[in-house]
Amino acid sequence: MIGTSLALSAPIEKMDAHRQAAIKAFERAYDTIKEGFGHLAQAGAHDPSWSFIDRSALDVLTSVRDEKTAFMAAITKHADRVTWRSLMAMSGLERLMDATAKEQFAQQVNENPPPATAENCRATMEGLFADAGTIFRRGIATAFSRLDRRFRSHDGFKIGARIVLNAAFSEYGSWNHWQRKDDILRDVERAFYVLDGKQHPDRGEGIVGVIDRARPRGLERAAFTVEDQYFRVRTFKNGNAHIWFLRDDLVQMINLQLAEHYGAALGDASADASGPVTSRAPATGFSFFPTPEALVERVMSDSQIQRGMTVLEPSAGTGALAYPAAEAGALVTAVEIQSAFAAELASSGRFTRVLQDDFLQLTPEMIGRYDRVVMNPPFCRGRDVDHVRHALKFVAPGGLLVAIMAAGVAYREDAATVALRSAVDAAGGRIIDLPERSFSSVGTNVNTCLVTIPVREQK
Repeated sequence: MIGTSLALSAPIEKMDAHRQAAIKAFERAYDTIKEGFGHLAQAGAHDPSWSFIDRSALDVLTSVRDEKTAFMAAITKHADRVTWRSLMAMSGLERLMDATAKEQFAQQVNENPPPATAENCRATMEGLFADAGTIFRRGIATAFSRLDRRFRSHDGFKIGARIVLNAAFSEYGSWNHWQRKDDILRDVERAFYVLDGKQHPDRGEGIVGVIDRARPRGLERAAFTVEDQYFRVRTFKNGNAHIWFLRDDLVQMINLQLAEHYGAALGDASADASGPVTSRAPATGFSFFPTPEALVERVMSDSQIQRGMTVLEPSAGTGALAYPAAEAGALVTAVEIQSAFAAELASSGRFTRVLQDDFLQLTPEMIGRYDRVVMNPPFCRGRDVDHVRHALKFVAPGGLLVAIMAAGVAYREDAATVALRSAVDAAGGRIIDLPERSFSSVGTNVNTCLVTIPVREQK
C-alpha cells in the first residue's frame, strides 16, 4: 500500500542535519540577545527583559527568561517536535491511521517528543513501515467499532451493505462534532481510498464535503441523498445518516482486513449482515484462544468461587479457568474435546473429573449440575451463544454462570442471541464490555464482553 522506509534514508539525514544546525543557531542567538541586555543595563535601562519580544511568536523565549539551559531544552524539544511531524507527513504513514491514532501521535509528539536524531528516526520509521499493515487494519477495525451498536450491520468481524451513523447531525443541522461523527465517516472513507490505491482527499473533497455542500444552511436537520464513487448517503430529519457501500470489491477487501485483524479463525463469524449462523459442529481448529490472565482474574472475581463448591468449565482448553477454581478449593469438572488438552488436564490430578467430549453433546443428566459454570467458549459463527445457552442447563438452583463472549451478543438480532439476552434479563444478569484488545496477547483482537447469569433458587 505504501513504499518502504529506505526512500526516507537521505531525507532523514538531511532533516537531522538541519535540526542540529537550528539548535546551534538558537544557542548563538541566545548568547547574542544576552549580550544586548548587558549593553542595555550599562546604558542605564532599569530591569532589561525579554518583554519587547512578541509572545505569540516566541513565547518559548519569554517563558524561560535568561535561563540558557531551560531555553535550549525548550528549543530542542520544539525542533524534535517539528522534525517528527515533518517526517510523518513525508512518510505517508498518516494516511493509514484513523483519527484517534493520529491524535495520539500528535499528543505524544507535542508533549514528549523523543530526540529526532537520524538514528531514532530511521529505527522508528523502519518499525512503523514493518507494522504498516497492522496499523491499517487496526484503523479499519477502530472506524467500524465506533459505530452505534444498535445500528451495526456487522458483528465486529464483517461489514454488510451499509452502516448507520446514529445522531450524525446536531439539532441545528450541523455535524455532531461532540461525538465526532464526521471523523468516523472520514475514517471509513479512508479505508476505501487506501484499498483502491488512491490518496485520501481533504475533507472538502471527500464524502463529508459532498454532504456539506448538499446540506441546507438553515438551523435544522434535513433529509436528502447524495452519492460519490464509493458511497450513497441518505440523511434523515432525526439526525441519522445511512451510508450504503457502492463497491462490493472494496467491501470484500475490508472484510478480509477485519478477519486478519480479529484473528483468522474468527473471520467467518457472521455469514451475512443480519447475524451469525450458529453451528453445533466443532469450530475449525476448535477456535481455541486461551483466556488471558487479566480476564481469568476478572472471571474468578465475578464468579466468587468458594471452597467446597462444584464448578464446571466446558471447553476447558488448557484449564485457564479450571486451575484457579481448583486452587480456590472447588470441586472442578473439566470438559475438553481435544484429546491432548484433556489428557494434560487429567494428568495434573487437580480436578474431580476430566471428560474428553463435545460439551454440546452432554446433558445435566449425564454429568450433573454445578454451583458455578465458568467458560470461555469458541466464538466463531455464533458458537459462543450455543455453548452458553446449553451451559445454563448445567447450573444448579442458586448457582451462577460467568462466560466470556464475543461482543456481538450485546446487539446481534438473530433468534439465538435475542433468546440469550432475554434469558440474561429475566435472570437479573448482566452483559459488560471487556477492554478492547483483551485477547491480543493470545492472537486475536476480537471484542469481548463478560456475561453473568444467576439461576434462582427453586421455590
